[in-house]
Amino acid sequence: MFENVTNLGFILGWLSVFLHLTAFAIYNWKIVRGLSRPNTATWGIWAIVASLNCASYFFMSQDWVKSLSAIAASVACIFTFVFALFRGRLSKLDRSDGIVLVISVSAIIVWWVFRSATFANLLLQGALVAGFIPTLRDVVRKPEQESALPWLMWSLVYVLLLLIVLLRWSNHWPDLVYPINSLFWHLLVGVLACRR
Repeated sequence: MFENVTNLGFILGWLSVFLHLTAFAIYNWKIVRGLSRPNTATWGIWAIVASLNCASYFFMSQDWVKSLSAIAASVACIFTFVFALFRGRLSKLDRSDGIVLVISVSAIIVWWVFRSATFANLLLQGALVAGFIPTLRDVVRKPEQESALPWLMWSLVYVLLLLIVLLRWSNHWPDLVYPINSLFWHLLVGVLACRR
């Protein structure tokens, strides 16, 4: 029985990677077609947050299968940032970008000083929320500017991650915060983008 649960977690982990990367491919295809001009500064910040989240989540959970989705997000955000350098637009950082940077730097300091990946990861969840503010503001004003499909796919990724965490439960409640937080915000953008 335990082996089946472990295998299911492993399969769901790789399925989440596939879905994550597919959603990013769809998102980036819109850029290729000239239907979107990503903000390079924002994607640079997302690449930093995703990478810090990936590292802290892995060290916190001590489980590479639980971390597969975070690894995929980190790699895809970095790729999207590099892609945005060539296809995007560069604009000044807004207030929420500044908040995200401050929280991210704080998480690094907390991790270093207190040697707590858990505390750092929980702090980064605040950066994730702040990072969604510009996207939410834009999708409320002009829902047609966001494609709902990638956001709904990313939501499914976080449903899978929740299942993986529960299947590989280690009695560590903070493991649930990242997938629940990400599920909520990605789903919210996806639902708002459907209001055309």
